[in-house]
Amino acid sequence: MAIDPLTMLVIGQGVAKFIGDNAEAQRTEARFQENRIRAATARDLKIQSINKRLIQESEAAAEQKQQINIAALKKEERAKVAAGEAGITGSSVDAVTSQYETQKLRDYTTINANIENLERQIELEKLGASAEAEARINSLPRGIAPNILVAALGTAAQAYATEMKMKTDMPDKYSSVFGSSSSAQLKLDAVWT
Repeated sequence: MAIDPLTMLVIGQGVAKFIGDNAEAQRTEARFQENRIRAATARDLKIQSINKRLIQESEAAAEQKQQINIAALKKEERAKVAAGEAGITGSSVDAVTSQYETQKLRDYTTINANIENLERQIELEKLGASAEAEARINSLPRGIAPNILVAALGTAAQAYATEMKMKTDMPDKYSSVFGSSSSAQLKLDAVWT
């Protein structure tokens, strides 16, 4: 039994469409993965830069604390020396020197608060960088491979519809893939061979 050429063409088109859709799904998935890798790399670089800024700010704060400590010690010692040279002792000298210590501690508190605020800001920036990367990743669709069962059923339905159309258009002695017969098949076979 010979197979109707139009039906074979429909089947061939269905197979070719499935292969093409599968290749397109692979290309789309490859673009998605490439975009995901680039977005993650950009996020990582941004977070490294943010962390470096925090480290630099922390080091600057430590240096500033050290300078404040040195300045406070110098002031305390000068006050003690001046009080000693003037012959002043007791609680008034202690009150003056404790003011320097109090100012030093206030400055430390300000520096620590600034660093804590910077740490919170940096955490938010990191979250923002992660959200930005996620949005970039989600901006491209994933490659979804075609379902072979759906493709096969669709192709079979198209082939059967073509078969039925050929049977209706050429009803006498038609022999088809699906078991019907027609003399038109013989005519088509002669044309195609």
